[in-house]
Amino acid sequence: MESSTASQGDCNLTYVTLRAAFLLTLDSLLRYSLSPSHAEQKGSEFLHFYPPLQGMAPQIQMECVLRTWNRWSTRQSDFPSPLDARILYAATELLASLAEDRSSPLLRVVFEGPRELRHLNDHWLPAKARCLQLTRESTFSRGILQELSLSSDPQEQVTEHEYPAADGELMEILGRWRANPEMLTWGNGLLTPHELELVRDFFEEHDGLTE
Repeated sequence: MESSTASQGDCNLTYVTLRAAFLLTLDSLLRYSLSPSHAEQKGSEFLHFYPPLQGMAPQIQMECVLRTWNRWSTRQSDFPSPLDARILYAATELLASLAEDRSSPLLRVVFEGPRELRHLNDHWLPAKARCLQLTRESTFSRGILQELSLSSDPQEQVTEHEYPAADGELMEILGRWRANPEMLTWGNGLLTPHELELVRDFFEEHDGLTE
């Protein structure tokens, strides 16, 4: 029974972390709609917590968040991929950061999603997020900590062998500008109908941002 309760708790926290990442990315996209000429200026982005992926276009960030949610919620057998693991890492760090500021308006909206989980939004939330981060057992999570340690030292010579995020899936996603339009079908259970409508309207208006 305790194991089942803990599993449900981790499930709800993962949902909350990905909602936080989605909402921050949605904010970046809506700011883009107001001022497209400033699209390349750095704004608020959850990938601040995973610097090797900083600079990713906001529409690609949204695709990554929704893709990770879809792959996690549908229990795909190859989950997590290297990209999934890093999206989850950054999203969980974002939630922990938001939870330390009880007055954050974004945190309030996080808990206004499809799931009724307002009871989680208490003074223990930062600790719960950190605990979730630490208890994720995978070679990817250990690799992330190594990568962050290497990337924090500009004098360190990083090779692809030492820095597995330097090739493959992650390098491919960093080089993209146009998002996969199918991502609009990936937010089931994470987005409210109003949020989905906002995203759909945004990409209809800015069709150059999708393939």
